[in-house]
Amino acid sequence: MINYFLIILVVVFDQFSKFQVKSNLYLYQSIDILNSFLRFTYIENSGIAFGIDTSKYHLFITCLTIITIALLFYYLKNIKTENSYEKIPLSLVLGGAIGNAIDRVFVLIPGSGYSGVIDFIDMPNLLYFIGIMDNPRWFIFNIADCSITIGLILYFILQYANDKKNEKSERIS
Repeated sequence: MINYFLIILVVVFDQFSKFQVKSNLYLYQSIDILNSFLRFTYIENSGIAFGIDTSKYHLFITCLTIITIALLFYYLKNIKTENSYEKIPLSLVLGGAIGNAIDRVFVLIPGSGYSGVIDFIDMPNLLYFIGIMDNPRWFIFNIADCSITIGLILYFILQYANDKKNEKSERIS
């Protein structure tokens, strides 16, 4: 069974946090939460991941997002697996995708006050400190982005572990 509770929890937490940011900060305002390590910086991202500008294709990206959500939902509903815990990471991805899709739909509604997906979590870029990237701050993101990223990482770890388990059982038999 799909973990509906987890999906709803992610969507509600994501939308609530974005509502609080939009209601209490002005655009581009930044407040320190944990000194300068964690900041809330309110931006509206008209693009996709990592600030890639796709504003000219917003309707297309929104439709593609909704189609992807429908396909993921269908996959989750019909996946045949011995381990139901494999559905948890995909439920995290689905919840995050729905959270960001809600913002994308609001952008399409005239007078909604949205010009992009609300992002606000602003952290230092650890890759900067080891000399790999030039920017000392990481890309600004949101709860939905965290959920998608954590879900994908967990999903690939579980798939890798499952593949290793299957390889081991094939060698034994």
